[in-house]
Amino acid sequence: MVLDLDLEPVLEKLRARVGWLIVISGRERALLSSLLPPGWLAIGSYGLELPPDLSQTGQPEGFDPVSATAALERALDQLRVLSSELPGTLVEVKRWGVVLHYRAVPEVAEDRAHWRRFRAIAFGLGLAAVEGRQNYEMKAKGAPDKGWVIGRLVELLRPSAVTFTGDDLGDVPAWDKLRQLSGELPTLSVGVGSTEAPEVMASVCDVVLPGRDQLRPFCEAILQKAESG
Repeated sequence: MVLDLDLEPVLEKLRARVGWLIVISGRERALLSSLLPPGWLAIGSYGLELPPDLSQTGQPEGFDPVSATAALERALDQLRVLSSELPGTLVEVKRWGVVLHYRAVPEVAEDRAHWRRFRAIAFGLGLAAVEGRQNYEMKAKGAPDKGWVIGRLVELLRPSAVTFTGDDLGDVPAWDKLRQLSGELPTLSVGVGSTEAPEVMASVCDVVLPGRDQLRPFCEAILQKAESG
């Protein structure tokens, strides 16, 4: 998730001009909402936690929270065993996911046997396995990704144009969705570069900013364009 709240003044001006400012994150929606200014739409757990503006139940249609919870509890036990065998890794428990973080031991990612084992655990429990920024995550199989969220937002809100900014592997489905939508309405896919940025970013984004310090001038340029147009 690309979010820097010192951008809030310019983003608030943008929201007043364009209508909706939405943050889509793997974080739980309650935490996400507590970090955001009033009026911003928060979509948590990659789309499993939707705001009332988009869903009466707060979840996508067809999602089975009981089965998902049971599978994630079983996965957590096995993930803790795996983590104990990989000193320096950490286990994070989310509402709709369990994560193995290896930021302190990046060599874990170099041995693909660890990823294959992680993925086998997930698949054995009917969960999806996802590679993130220095982490592996299990989440409910069939759970939405950011691309699904983008499509759903366009369907419900009927915007005249859409832009999405991201910096992680989990953002790739959103960039891909914008490419699919580009024949229907104006879209702009924006990536934020870093030493950890996915290689595919350069091929799926319309614009790649060199770093997070370029976000503010980029947003200011969009605001200037919106105000002049």
